[in-house]
Amino acid sequence: MNETDLKKFLEEKGISFEIIKHGSSYRADEASRELNIDLKKIVKTVLFIADKKEPLIIIVRGDKRVDQTKMAKILGYKKLRLATPEELRNITGYEPGTLPPVAHKQNIRTVLDEDVIDEDYVYAGGGSLGSSLKISPKDIARLQNALILKV
Repeated sequence: MNETDLKKFLEEKGISFEIIKHGSSYRADEASRELNIDLKKIVKTVLFIADKKEPLIIIVRGDKRVDQTKMAKILGYKKLRLATPEELRNITGYEPGTLPPVAHKQNIRTVLDEDVIDEDYVYAGGGSLGSSLKISPKDIARLQNALILKV
């Protein structure tokens, strides 16, 4: 999957969005510099693997980190671990560094950090290297049927 698949998905759902092209960036701080915006407006879409190989996405502001132990406990898991690049490709359809918060190959349980939900819009992975998705976090929450939690 790539930026074209992401665009098609969002257009079919009637979502207001923008894909912004820029230099390649794998991390939130790099995207912040490329886009010349505050790191708090960037969101990271992180794929974790929980008990029994269940995938879980946690979406958090670019200036924050996910406490895996805390989140596992809150969500009722024994443990959370980061997905491998191969798992990321197989589960979401996207390459590392390109993962958007929506439009994955399969439905994935999603947690959206409550610090993100009140923003008018955020910037996230755009499905391809060198592109970012500008989207409302409320649309992310609705499309992913996301659980809103303090991450």
